[in-house]
Amino acid sequence: MKKSLLLLAIVPALLVAGSIACAQTGKPIQQIDVTNKVLKLPEPRKTGGVPTLEAIENRASAVGAQFPTGAISQDELSTLLWAASGRNRGGNGWTVPTAIGMDPYVSVYVASKDGIFLYNGKEHALEQLSSGDVRVNVTSQSFAHAAPYILIFVIDGKSGGAAFGQALAGAMTQNVYLAAQSLNIGARFMATMNQDFVRKELKLAGEDVPVNIMPLGKK
Repeated sequence: MKKSLLLLAIVPALLVAGSIACAQTGKPIQQIDVTNKVLKLPEPRKTGGVPTLEAIENRASAVGAQFPTGAISQDELSTLLWAASGRNRGGNGWTVPTAIGMDPYVSVYVASKDGIFLYNGKEHALEQLSSGDVRVNVTSQSFAHAAPYILIFVIDGKSGGAAFGQALAGAMTQNVYLAAQSLNIGARFMATMNQDFVRKELKLAGEDVPVNIMPLGKK
């Protein structure tokens, strides 16, 4: 009985200590909550960073030949996805403009060494679709294959995407660029992708349109 009580006291303390150690070292969080293939993301960074006008002044596409391949932490990925199409204003709005205030009609998928995930902006979570590493199949551009993450933007043809999807994808892409600039992360807009493979791997409907991708890597 005494041993059981001792364990109950020690385990929470070890968990807290581990959390504090991660926060102090700034290392990527290796494990996050997973329930039924849903990965809850850490809270995104919403303050600080590079001033907006400075980020716009320095915004640039990372050069393919020297594309950065440094690891991106879960905190940083969380912020990039939130910038793309997350909730803001206390959950009353989105980080990007949509037609007549609709929910975003462009989806963001994440390809990584751990598989493919769909970003859920309402829950700020990733829904795992597969566990295989398919980055090499997403695009023929070899420099992108070593990027820690490749974002895939897909227009939902059933909703407002048919008429306004291209504009929204552009706004989302620009938001990712600016957030990446603030986080010292390299990003590159690309239209070159293996359309047939992407459609099959993401199990897209016939009216859905993969519009662009963005490989990401820490500088």
